[in-house]
Amino acid sequence: MIGTLSSRAGAARRVIRPALAPAFTPPLALFASLALSLALSLALSLVSRGAFAAPEAHLLRIDPRAAMDNGQPLLTTVVELVQNKRMSTVTSQCATLTGDANLDCLSDALSKPEALYTPLKFLEENALFMVTVDGKDMPASFVSRQRWGDSKAQEGVGTAWLLMIDAGASMGARFGEARDVAKAFVNAMDPGDTVNIMFFNDSSVVKDSGWINKKGEAAAFVESVQKTFPDQGRTRQLFNIVKTGATDAFRELGNAGTLTVPMHQAMVVLSNGASGTDTGSPSQSALLVRDYMTKGRFPEDNKTLPKAPVPIISVWFPTRETEELFQNAKLFMENLANTEIGGFYSIVRDGQGSRGVRIAQAVRKRFDQMHIIKWRVPCVAPSVQQTFKLVFKSTDPPIAGDNFIDVPVGIDPTTWPLDVDYEQTVQAAQKSKLHAGGKVRVFGSFCWGSDEKRAKLYLIPKNQELPETLKGKSLEEAKKAQQTLVASQLVGNAIDSGEGYVEFELPDNEKFLQLVDKKKSTYQARLVVYDTKLNRTSAVTAEKILTVAAQKKPLNYLLIGGATFGGVVVLLLLVNLLRGGGGGGGRRGPAPRPMTPGPGPGAGPGGGYPPPGGGGYPPPGYGPPR
Repeated sequence: MIGTLSSRAGAARRVIRPALAPAFTPPLALFASLALSLALSLALSLVSRGAFAAPEAHLLRIDPRAAMDNGQPLLTTVVELVQNKRMSTVTSQCATLTGDANLDCLSDALSKPEALYTPLKFLEENALFMVTVDGKDMPASFVSRQRWGDSKAQEGVGTAWLLMIDAGASMGARFGEARDVAKAFVNAMDPGDTVNIMFFNDSSVVKDSGWINKKGEAAAFVESVQKTFPDQGRTRQLFNIVKTGATDAFRELGNAGTLTVPMHQAMVVLSNGASGTDTGSPSQSALLVRDYMTKGRFPEDNKTLPKAPVPIISVWFPTRETEELFQNAKLFMENLANTEIGGFYSIVRDGQGSRGVRIAQAVRKRFDQMHIIKWRVPCVAPSVQQTFKLVFKSTDPPIAGDNFIDVPVGIDPTTWPLDVDYEQTVQAAQKSKLHAGGKVRVFGSFCWGSDEKRAKLYLIPKNQELPETLKGKSLEEAKKAQQTLVASQLVGNAIDSGEGYVEFELPDNEKFLQLVDKKKSTYQARLVVYDTKLNRTSAVTAEKILTVAAQKKPLNYLLIGGATFGGVVVLLLLVNLLRGGGGGGGRRGPAPRPMTPGPGPGAGPGGGYPPPGGGGYPPPGYGPPR
């Protein structure tokens, strides 16, 4: 669809261009042709702009619960990516009609499939999801993408519906039809949906179901109010009634604690839009409610509960009033619908309560086009409030991104898991098994850079039990589980770190060795990496904790060899001393034999010394005559 706009514009230019350069045209005809071409080009441009706005991406939820469940730093985002269409363009065909015909035409035009939007594919290769930490935007890594409509069997994939039903006296007979439309939404609930039904009169919400996740119970509550409430005067503060009801309902919902809360939210207002003579609820005040719900912070100054923009489905039930009040009611209900994020506007006239099924289907069809995107987020800001930005690069036409600026999303930074590369760490430990007094290198994407002094390693004692899961636990319970495991005295200190690793020196204590197979004498070690600055840890649950191969402390062959060599040297010295070194009591070897002088001068060569060849003995045949 994105490429279609450029192709259409190019086609228009190709149609127009030949008219600008004819082979020969008289001057006056040339100017006339040029003026006609320019006018045609401008008209096509206006039509194109009216029909198709710039593509927009909207963050409807940033949910951190996956990180609490599986110990990996995963954020789940709900994103709508559409090309919106102007309501005036869609309803322009009804401009020549009046009365009931005009209302029916508007309702039919707006209820057509994809009347106000065109869904677009999520371009993950062009998407950048950033988290701001210490004033710097840190990129997250894309993990997966799923279509909302294909993911309804997954836990958390559902919509929390707030149905606000007008039960004021001015609704009259229209009240029954409003209930019919409400029941159509209830009957269309998916397994992961929940609903809160509110009836309001001329002053406030008068009956509230609270959040219900069972269709039968919700339908019974709708049927429990059979008639409108008494008239309470000429004025009705519709603006305050709707805003207060929405605030009370949605501020109960959040990411933390109860994990059955759906990831998506929506509000349905079924009313005649009548505010009487109240000056606080003119049609313009509906824009304030619309803006309030689009921002998704309940109340506005909320600094603790997660932000969640809420689409408003506004269904108008016209009642007979003066022209001024009629138009004011119509504009109030029309202005409520924030169609840019999935809101919807429709009209139900007398006797048309059956339209509710069609309206509910149209709303759900748009929701089914939303995207569930998971991101790996190793770094978060050290505060409850976070800033996330979704931007798109190199798209034609450009896609407008979205952001959450300094808002809570349900993250406690002290429980946000460290991003450990389990596979690489386990493989490295398999080649060089852990042992007491040794070293271990843990791989991952850490936020401390080269400041390894922040990192500590806790080795879990062999008999220490681990929590099976943190699923269903509150943030306080998750934090307590972490603190219990890092209370061990088996601590490894960091000695080196880099962009993707940190190396620890292990304590000389084998209490962390856990026997896996006695016959094969195989062991394992369970590790928790800890950031002392932000109090963050790696996974601590039994299934997700970092578990690597280990062994008994090996013998030090170098030390043994050195000791053996030293012993041999000492032994040799002792033997030498015993055999011939020092003292006179030892046994001596034979003394050298003295040389014998010859018989006298001339007895042999060289005077009185023996001839060569004998050591003091004459050679054979030499001596005095016999």
